[in-house]
Amino acid sequence: MRKTKTLFLSSLFAIGLTISFLLTPGWLSNLFPNRAIAIMPPLTPTSEFRAFWVDAFNPGFKTPQEVTKLIADAQKANANAIVAQVRRRGDAFYTSAIEPRTTDPNVPAGFDPLQDLIDKAHAAGIEVHAWMVTLPVVSGGKLPANHVWQQHGPNASGKDNWAMLISSGEAKGFLDPGNPDALDYTVSVYLDLLKRYDVDGVQLDYVRYGGPNWGYNPTSIARFNQQNGRSGKPAASDPLWMQWRRDQVTNLVRKLYVEAMAIKPRVKITAATIAWGDGPANDAGWYKTQPYREVLQDWRAWLEEGILDMAMPMTYQREYKPQQKMGYDHWIEYAKDHQYNRQIAIGPGNYLNYIEDTLGQIRRAEAPSAKGNRVAGTVLYSYASTNIYSNVELRSGGSGDLPRQPWKFVSQSNDWFYTALSQPSQYVDGATGRNVQTQPVWATPVGIPDMPWKSRPTLGAIAGNLQQCQGSCDGAGLTLQAVNAGGKVRQLRADGKGWFGAIELSPGTYQLKVDGSQIQQTVNVVAGEVTKVNFAAS
Repeated sequence: MRKTKTLFLSSLFAIGLTISFLLTPGWLSNLFPNRAIAIMPPLTPTSEFRAFWVDAFNPGFKTPQEVTKLIADAQKANANAIVAQVRRRGDAFYTSAIEPRTTDPNVPAGFDPLQDLIDKAHAAGIEVHAWMVTLPVVSGGKLPANHVWQQHGPNASGKDNWAMLISSGEAKGFLDPGNPDALDYTVSVYLDLLKRYDVDGVQLDYVRYGGPNWGYNPTSIARFNQQNGRSGKPAASDPLWMQWRRDQVTNLVRKLYVEAMAIKPRVKITAATIAWGDGPANDAGWYKTQPYREVLQDWRAWLEEGILDMAMPMTYQREYKPQQKMGYDHWIEYAKDHQYNRQIAIGPGNYLNYIEDTLGQIRRAEAPSAKGNRVAGTVLYSYASTNIYSNVELRSGGSGDLPRQPWKFVSQSNDWFYTALSQPSQYVDGATGRNVQTQPVWATPVGIPDMPWKSRPTLGAIAGNLQQCQGSCDGAGLTLQAVNAGGKVRQLRADGKGWFGAIELSPGTYQLKVDGSQIQQTVNVVAGEVTKVNFAAS
């Protein structure tokens, strides 16, 4: 009896040791360090990105009073970041040296919405990311004389025409990244803001084509044909033409990332990315998705290359529609497992959902994937319309398919939502009149997740321009090789202006050679810096 009891107690002790070992943080990384790095996210329970997208088509930060309320609402919700739209369509809700100030009558004369937001947000410990619509620059209305569309729209001649055209020749208000001047102009708008404001990040939005039959700017077609020995107008479904256009968008993102790093290395470059339809089930499924095939936005590749610090996929799916709910779940599962040592914050469309349904989407977004990976956090669209009952778009119709009827606008539901994020709450449903109880998802304040490649960089970058090329520098290839035994080789390609750049380079000495020539140069890479290279190719 005593022997049996001793054996039983010994077994309990062994089981206890095993459980204690399994619960010890980092036990897996001690046994299998490489595998643990691959599956465990660089996120602790004390850090999580929690943000609102604050658009500039609605009230939010257009007056000092709105900014003060925005900060108070963010604090009430335990949010720690604000992504504010400071460029709607080629205009500026800030002081710009390049683009005209917004004509929005709700912005007082002399008031700088971005600067006021930065001052008040930083005083409250909240990050500010400047959200800028990238390629669309027109949405109707009279344009100032110095607006980019006035000077470089479809009526401009030759290379001065920067307009993105659809295959029929019609302009839709986008600039075309396949036109090198349009690309450089767009990047310069971002860099100008970075030089002027102490933002924590800048966000690319609409950094894509409008559809598979977009991108027929005459300069773009001429460049594609010159590089590929073609003539005429390529078909929208031509695989080579589709990939060429994807590359133009990627060139824009890469150029902004590298040049921003040279100015302010710690500023975060993020993008609001497309997550339409059903999410991919595996790696092969990515190439069938709408962002990749329809709008030619290969944001997974941006994360993989490292030219994006954080993707914010716009998972605007309705929870009450089973097909959309399934699509949301597939997208967030894919995102958790495809961050490539960068970060993703899921972007639920709370404006399309009931309050409790959005809270459910946030919980699922913040939970680990089947492989144990987590995203960095969530960013909610939007601050102005936080739920079904404050969705101003439904005022003009379209509420007929809602499961709760009749729909009505309830302005105070925004305040209900901010509270529900951080506290146990209840609200009276606008349609049924019943009480709905909710539990918080952001119950305690937390910090922003660290980006170690920004805060403690161990790798460097290069950037430069080819000049006086034999033929054209457009699309010229370069080979970068580390000067050591078995040095790694990186193949680079210049953009339409001869610019090239590369990141994630180990510190040390490299040989940079222009393909097809004898031109080469020794380059020294320093951690956390961008080494500038300028040389002629002949």
